[in-house]
Amino acid sequence: MDENTTKQNGFSPFEIKPQTYPKQSRLSGARANEYNLVSDFQFGYRNREDITNLPKGVLVKGSQNVLTNVSDRVASRKGFTLDGQSSTDTGGFRASYDWLRHTGDERHLRCGKLTTSNNGVLEVRFVATSGDSFNGTVFTEGQVYWFPIKSSMTIVDLNFSEFWDFTTEKKGFLLWVDGTSNIYEWSGGVTTLSSATAATITKTGTGTWAEEGFYTAGTRSVVINGTTYTYTGGESTTTLTGVTPDPSAEIAKSIIFQTIRVTANSAMTNIPATFANSLIGNLRNQIYIGSLVDNTVYISKLNNYKDYSFATPRVVAEGALVTLDSPPIGFVPQEESMYITAGKDFWYQTKFTLSADLTKESFEIIKLKTGSQQAAKSQGMISKIKNQVVYISNEPTLDELGRVEQILGTPQSVNFSDPIKLDFDSYDFTDATVFYYRYFIYIAIPQEGLVRMYNLTKTYWEAPQLLPVGRFAIIDGDLYGHGYAISETYKLFEGYTDNGKSMEAIAMFSFINYGTRTALKSFNKFYLEGYITSNTELTLGIQYNVQGCDIMTQYTLDGSNTKFVCLGTDDASLGKVSLGKASLGGELTFQDSEDLPPKFRWIPTFPQVDFFEYQPSVSSVGINQRWEILALGGAGGVTVNIPVSITE
Repeated sequence: MDENTTKQNGFSPFEIKPQTYPKQSRLSGARANEYNLVSDFQFGYRNREDITNLPKGVLVKGSQNVLTNVSDRVASRKGFTLDGQSSTDTGGFRASYDWLRHTGDERHLRCGKLTTSNNGVLEVRFVATSGDSFNGTVFTEGQVYWFPIKSSMTIVDLNFSEFWDFTTEKKGFLLWVDGTSNIYEWSGGVTTLSSATAATITKTGTGTWAEEGFYTAGTRSVVINGTTYTYTGGESTTTLTGVTPDPSAEIAKSIIFQTIRVTANSAMTNIPATFANSLIGNLRNQIYIGSLVDNTVYISKLNNYKDYSFATPRVVAEGALVTLDSPPIGFVPQEESMYITAGKDFWYQTKFTLSADLTKESFEIIKLKTGSQQAAKSQGMISKIKNQVVYISNEPTLDELGRVEQILGTPQSVNFSDPIKLDFDSYDFTDATVFYYRYFIYIAIPQEGLVRMYNLTKTYWEAPQLLPVGRFAIIDGDLYGHGYAISETYKLFEGYTDNGKSMEAIAMFSFINYGTRTALKSFNKFYLEGYITSNTELTLGIQYNVQGCDIMTQYTLDGSNTKFVCLGTDDASLGKVSLGKASLGGELTFQDSEDLPPKFRWIPTFPQVDFFEYQPSVSSVGINQRWEILALGGAGGVTVNIPVSITE
């Protein structure tokens, strides 16, 4: 096909030629087996092989913000909505933790640095009842607000662990470290003020202060609107006594939270006073403390995170000391062992063995058989899936560490990321995190502005998702993300806008050559079937031959075009009915529980072009746009069985 022939067909080589509403055929004009369709989207996304060697229907590089759903359709993803207060601060969050307390409620924490004030803060999520307030801000019913429990922090890269106090308080605490020579402890107590006198504070509700998780022993205090009040009694009731200073001026329904306790290494036993506590973990209620700049790991006595002493020979439940080949990077409690990753290469497994008389307990550290660059890159890049550990290694790869079928002894490492090796090799994993949620492995790669998702059920990767998060959280059973560039938290995969902004969804498929690489093919019409909301503009792209060596054409389907879209009378997508009258996203009352938007079948026709292979794509850009693809493919096939010359 020469240049003149191409121009006669209305195209010019090496350019995108947009085509809006070309001549379009109805299905009545289609013959059986006329189209070479792709209707099997069970391969997910890949970026390793040549894109002309992949099976039909594989998503490839260029795809974004689309997912394969449980019905094996390729669909534009849902968006995300703001959780709590908005922010213009560009500090973002570097640490977070979701804590299911012994009281049965949850505490969700996030930590970051507010660049506008150069002030690091640790915040807790609060869901208000009407009239609750914090520092003069009054909340409405159900309003979410993240309030600070610690401010003026210079370090915001925290690591957390839970601990149970069996001796004094008999309740669970949250511990964390920040690279200084301290361990921080918080009871998680949060409530609101009912009333106050000169020396008392009465909480709302019928539960006692102790039942709400507040401290009952030692020096204890609470904070109301920035003022710290100590108390000496009343925890078994709803009224604290012996309160100082005078709290009577505090406003009713103000948020009250327990003050954080700080224990310096110098106040603990058998841990150096200047040891930089960067990592913390818990196995069997014994706390592990590690430093990113020291090869030593300290293990506490059972039920006492302030004592790391032990005898020789070691007695049951005493502390222990571990010296590794390199400084530790992360701790992962798993089954009866603590997995420890260190340096660039190492993984270890702890082992405790009781003596015959059950009075002594030996402790050893076993180095696992892993290769060079197989250590995890950070604590944040490690997660657990039941009895397995997944992590990003220094290669970098996403690996699974755990028991492999038919290998009952030492845990083995398995690589998950090979199908997207070219993507992984290109990423900057600084501050990345790995997270497991509902049979998906999520990887936030904030330097790239991406989230990658591995589908454990279907064992393939989804296309890249453009999401501005660096940490994940599970709140009320749903997936949330903490912003990396902006200090906000979002509920993920809700609605069809990205926090009110436009989203670009692109499904770029592998090349199709009709079973032969050497012959020329052609077609002049294309079949596309799926589901679409009436406010969506869906763009079909067809690239002839790889890397634009010929041309790329584009055609647009308007989701409100009743010639191709079965809108029905119950279409309630945005723009068709008033806001507040129906849900967004095109819910149809006559469709099943999948809540699908209207069905469409579309056959655009266009000038015929000869090609060796072609690449279809489907995309949209906008707010509240939604579509799902069920089948697509061109008509026709081989036009010249003898290959044309491609040499001079």
